Amino acid sequence: MLFRDLSVAVLAAAFALILLVFGSHLPVGTALRMGPGFVPRAVAVGLLLVAAAIAVRACVTVRHRREAAMNEPPLHWRGTASIGLGVLAFAMLIQPIGLIASAIVTVFVSSLAQDGDRIGERALLAGGLSAVAGGVFSLGLGLPLPMLPAFL
Repeated sequence: MLFRDLSVAVLAAAFALILLVFGSHLPVGTALRMGPGFVPRAVAVGLLLVAAAIAVRACVTVRHRREAAMNEPPLHWRGTASIGLGVLAFAMLIQPIGLIASAIVTVFVSSLAQDGDRIGERALLAGGLSAVAGGVFSLGLGLPLPMLPAFL
């Protein structure tokens, strides 16, 4: 339990530091006249505060939570890895193959987190979610995203 809490705190702090690094060249402005760097820095500070609170809570309650940790199931790496790879696949594939195909790949890769071999359900879910995503982003929001691969 302590390891998991401290891992979450480190991850939140790492995201905060990434925001600070990438937003460091943007002007902050003032509270009345915010610049483009205001929100990334404010979110980074908030994340750092949350990370610190999680770390302090984990260290303070370590004795009380040690017994509870004995009954806790282990971290499920399959789910963590497949969802992370699904997000990465979407980011890498949206430009070359378009929103529809990249959403289908993302749903299939992310669905590997669930046990079982339900290929029909996964195909139906992938098709439905990609259609909804295409409708929302293209028709609803009017975003100029490629829907299909360039070769089609």
